[in-house]
Amino acid sequence: MRLSGQGRIALEIASLVEKHVATVRKALHRFIDGGFEALADAPRPGRPPRWTREDLDALEEMLDEAAARGVIWTLPALAGWLRRERGVDVDSSWLSVLLHRDGFRCKRTRDSIRHQADPALQAAAWARLEGLRLYG
Repeated sequence: MRLSGQGRIALEIASLVEKHVATVRKALHRFIDGGFEALADAPRPGRPPRWTREDLDALEEMLDEAAARGVIWTLPALAGWLRRERGVDVDSSWLSVLLHRDGFRCKRTRDSIRHQADPALQAAAWARLEGLRLYG
């Protein structure tokens, strides 16, 4: 609105604020018709979300505590936790989107238990295997 008040045209304003010129024109017309109050977004259509910010904050707090203890969660298990603890029914795929927005990253867990193996037993097994080799 200030740029328009300085005499700039919609095309200039659009390039400065990096928006489409049609968006700038709509905003200018809404301002002229109704002032600053008319610039606020209209209510979004559709069903309100099932979850609240407090539900996601509780989930994030639980995940932080679980990470400190080394506990790993899957998305379906997190959706189940929300259902049990908070009474919120959220699909695990949508929960993935919500957590990603808040900076959480999902990754596949290891399919190997190599990190739990006993080094002494591994060395003994390798020694037995070396004795069974038919070549070299």
